[in-house]
Amino acid sequence: MKKRVLSALVMIAAVIGAFAFRLIPTYGVYVFDLFLGALAILCALEMSKLLDGMYILNSPMAIGVYPSLMFAGHMFTFLFKLDFYWWFVIQAIILVFMFLATYVSYLFDTRYLIRLRRETKLSKNKLAIKTALGSLIAFIYPAALFLAFMMTDRVDELSFGFVENFSGNLGWLMLVCAVIIPVISDTVALLCGMFFKGTKLCPKVSKNKTVAGAAFACMFTGVIMGALYYLFNVFTVFKVGMAATHIYMWHFIILGVLGSIFSQLGDLIESFLKRKANVKDSGTIFPGHGGFLDRLDSHLFSAVFTLVYFAMIFIIY
Repeated sequence: MKKRVLSALVMIAAVIGAFAFRLIPTYGVYVFDLFLGALAILCALEMSKLLDGMYILNSPMAIGVYPSLMFAGHMFTFLFKLDFYWWFVIQAIILVFMFLATYVSYLFDTRYLIRLRRETKLSKNKLAIKTALGSLIAFIYPAALFLAFMMTDRVDELSFGFVENFSGNLGWLMLVCAVIIPVISDTVALLCGMFFKGTKLCPKVSKNKTVAGAAFACMFTGVIMGALYYLFNVFTVFKVGMAATHIYMWHFIILGVLGSIFSQLGDLIESFLKRKANVKDSGTIFPGHGGFLDRLDSHLFSAVFTLVYFAMIFIIY
């Protein structure tokens, strides 16, 4: 119990510290980007171990290198102030390059690969293809999903009219929403699930999640996000920005409800992967809590949804 509490305090301190560093003028976003990049690498390596547990061939080295290049490409785009579409082009090139590099690297006749071909009874080409495809899974989940957090962190540097309405604080609003939604949703789902019990949500994937817990999580997250809208309105910069872009309370309520659904989906996907790999946790770095993926699975899906949701609002605007 003490280790679990201590682990929780360490995680909370790390998150608060990362957000505190983001407050530093000019360089704060770089520190936060670095924090996200490190998490992407650690989560990707945990995913590599899960793939091993599912007997899916993959390259741990490639899986560790991909988020590093992904992060470098992200930083390159904003450091040199390239047009927005170049961000997508660079990330697509990195993904394709790493897939092909993984494939080609497994065509060589090293001692390790020769032994691996004998053990798997696969030809040189089939082993290379299977390893590249297995690695691609980890490239996309969880590594590429971190790009949603990275783009949210840099959204204030985009040259769009709606960004200017928030005077450089839109990133804060979106980051807070992306981080807080899974916290509310997971907490309410756990407490209400324990209290009301009832029908299991997905017993083959997770024995503890209930339909009642999931439903109350969506409802309460929507209500709390609606209240958060008024809290943001206390600050003039957010009030002016939301008024200028026609963001109202019902936008936040919908964000909370749908964000809760996506957060729970991320949690279920991670539970499914762990069940397939026959492990309780994705890692052991946090005693009583598991690994990085165990703590960030729902946040990754929340970040992706939050980014897309606000983009849709601004497109309509």
